[in-house]
Amino acid sequence: MTEGSHHMKNSDTREHYSAEYERLNDFLITGTDPAMQDFLNCHPFTQRESEILTLIALYGFSNREIAEQCMISEKTVQNHLANIMKKIGARSIRKLLSLLFNHVLYSQDSKESNY
Repeated sequence: MTEGSHHMKNSDTREHYSAEYERLNDFLITGTDPAMQDFLNCHPFTQRESEILTLIALYGFSNREIAEQCMISEKTVQNHLANIMKKIGARSIRKLLSLLFNHVLYSQDSKESNY
């Protein structure tokens, strides 16, 4: 395999994963569990902040992966994360995720107790 064909293969793979991500992202945006959407709506997150939080919570993306996916710098990702944590009063990603998952679990419990 020549270097050029190897590059094409990586490019094709990247396009495939990008298309898969777009389909999954569209599904998550329109079909995300209402509790997750409620959490995002309860806080004054920008669209980009909501996207970054989703990439962390649902995909476990690193800052570098988020930067690549969103086509922004890692520093910009860090700035968005700092804004997210400030808005929610969390001092770490672990605390942020804990608050998110507790919100989702509480919402699920509330729904089940209403039936």
